[in-house]
Amino acid sequence: MKKIILVLFANLIGAAVFGQNEGRIGVFSTISKTSLLNGDDKEFGDYLPTFKPGLGLTAGYHFTLFKAIPMGISAQISYNKTGQNYNGIYQDSTSYYAYSRLNYIRFGAALQFGTNIRRQVSLALTFGANYGILTSYQDRYELIRYNNDRFIVDIKNTDVDYYDTAQTKAVLSDPIYNKTDLNIFGTLGLDILVTRDIVFGFGARMDMGMSGVENHDKVNIVTETNPPVSTQYFSTWGRFKYRTPSTPDANVRTQTTNQAVGAYLSLKYRIFNKEKIEFWYKEHRWDK
Repeated sequence: MKKIILVLFANLIGAAVFGQNEGRIGVFSTISKTSLLNGDDKEFGDYLPTFKPGLGLTAGYHFTLFKAIPMGISAQISYNKTGQNYNGIYQDSTSYYAYSRLNYIRFGAALQFGTNIRRQVSLALTFGANYGILTSYQDRYELIRYNNDRFIVDIKNTDVDYYDTAQTKAVLSDPIYNKTDLNIFGTLGLDILVTRDIVFGFGARMDMGMSGVENHDKVNIVTETNPPVSTQYFSTWGRFKYRTPSTPDANVRTQTTNQAVGAYLSLKYRIFNKEKIEFWYKEHRWDK
């Protein structure tokens, strides 16, 4: 059975090689509405719109399967900013403003389907997955009291600035976000041959997190005082990130995932045999 599968796979590749094969390398950018999606936090309606950019490199190989189905495989590396802005009012009429910023380097692979890539305009539908490595993060929380006094906790990686009438330095016993992240993504858009060698692409992109981004292990904030004071980070915030639990036993925080939806732009250089003309496609004539 394994030999049969290998033979079929080899024939599949062989059929693809004689199709409209070409390579494409280039850069891409995104601007997305991002979210640290958590069902408990979202119940309060404290989420504010949050937009973050991304930038990356991509390289792919495109072919026509069975001289009928345009396909492509690609790899990419990108630098992405994600996060969430928050704003809410408590029952005692005090309010807060907060934000989370997470920065990732992501490595991914994708499959592309669509219409004939040798035409001047082609439809491109892409599905893929990314593995992200967290490079840095920041969490900042400001409680605004009646007289406009502020209580501030500003976390940058494991360093903490703690302000309440006086400023105190502190450190985290462990990071509050996981070091890695896994997500799947999809894009739908158009590729346009602006010259014979250059392709401009644009469309919509959606990223969906498949793993939790928060570290739910015991994390302590330890002040740099004499003597130091240690408090548990998540017991401070309760089940909800900037709220107290709705019930006394609601002390288990649900999973938080990265989500993003936005615009996708790309610029790629084509690598292909300019002399090869096959009968099943008609390429745009640049000498007109």
